[in-house]
Amino acid sequence: MIKKLRFKFILISMISVFFVLATTITAINISNYAIIEKNSKTTLSQVIEHGLDEEGPPALTKKPHQDGDQIPEDKEGPNGEMRFRESSFFVTLFDSEGNIEKTNYNHVFLLSQETCKDLSLKVYKGELKGRRHGTFRFTKQSKEDGSTYVAFVDVKIDLDNANNFLLLSSLISLGAYALLTVLIVFASKIAFKPSEEAYKKQKKFITNASHELKTPLTVISADLDLVEMDHGKSEWTESIRNQVDRLTVMTKQLVDLSRLEEEDASNYPFEDFSVNEISTKAIHEFEPLFKKEGIKFAYNVTGNLTMFGNKYLMEDLVHIFLENSLKYTGGENKSSYFVVSENGKGKIEFKFSNTLDKDDETDTKQIMERFYRSPSNKKEGSGIGLSIAQEIINLHKGKIKIDKNNSSISFSLTFE
Repeated sequence: MIKKLRFKFILISMISVFFVLATTITAINISNYAIIEKNSKTTLSQVIEHGLDEEGPPALTKKPHQDGDQIPEDKEGPNGEMRFRESSFFVTLFDSEGNIEKTNYNHVFLLSQETCKDLSLKVYKGELKGRRHGTFRFTKQSKEDGSTYVAFVDVKIDLDNANNFLLLSSLISLGAYALLTVLIVFASKIAFKPSEEAYKKQKKFITNASHELKTPLTVISADLDLVEMDHGKSEWTESIRNQVDRLTVMTKQLVDLSRLEEEDASNYPFEDFSVNEISTKAIHEFEPLFKKEGIKFAYNVTGNLTMFGNKYLMEDLVHIFLENSLKYTGGENKSSYFVVSENGKGKIEFKFSNTLDKDDETDTKQIMERFYRSPSNKKEGSGIGLSIAQEIINLHKGKIKIDKNNSSISFSLTFE
């Protein structure tokens, strides 16, 4: 159990760390690409404004610095004129009739003039949609005099830098994730050590206490036999015997539960066995008991079913659920169903269902937990049986599905 808890702790921690790292890196890189798009818009505006000028944009004004150096005074900063000067671009001016009036292809090196002209015409005519073409960003802007500017800016360098940053940040995140995994595994070992030791002591106590209880229970049972031989049976001796039997069963259940929670398959050897055999045997044992309680008991075991597992544990499993049905079947028309079949996917399915009393308050989320007792349950029981069943299911890598409505409850168990 402690191993399971530790594994869940590590798993949840690693999922949380992965989520935080992935969210952070994604946000940073999305912001990076958003800045590239924003800067491309600024550059396109500069290209339309000054791209057709032979001398380019007007020179930057300068003002003296305290140490005598000159620094640029530019509201656009590095995203404005400097970006325009360093960019690879081309711009075309169309007159009001759609004819090319002026062009500037001198600042682009990857495309021929014919290609630039062809792209400009496609944008002007609306044949090229959006604002992206490969590594280029483009825009079309109409003026009041009827003329239209079409500008393209190459953002390949910015995209390459962004991609390199994405790769580098991903590699660093993976390294950090691996390091955190090692640290969390190591820290969990230290954090769970006290719990593991306490759990081992608890299991040892249960085992020792169970063995110690066997002797006095045996003595009480033997003494009770002598009392009944001398004085005959009475309601008092019968009550004592019932409580002794109950304590004996509970002691065995605690030992079984303790051993099962170790999940050590060597304690319970697996082999191929007949599912039909154990199911039919259980049906023959319980059918008269259901009849005695006035419960309609229906069953169906289809096919020649075999399973790889521990035969004796699976027998206990079937007994636990049938006994549970026998004890807690309620309602006006009491009925219980037991079906064993192959579900069509190569898996063995056991299904147990029974009717319930109208005021039944069983919580299906807690019913398989140890010592759970429904608030509406007035019958005797330890609340251990279904916990043992859960451990048997886990040991056989099975799955359980519980469905409950106002009038019935069903347990569906599937095994490979």
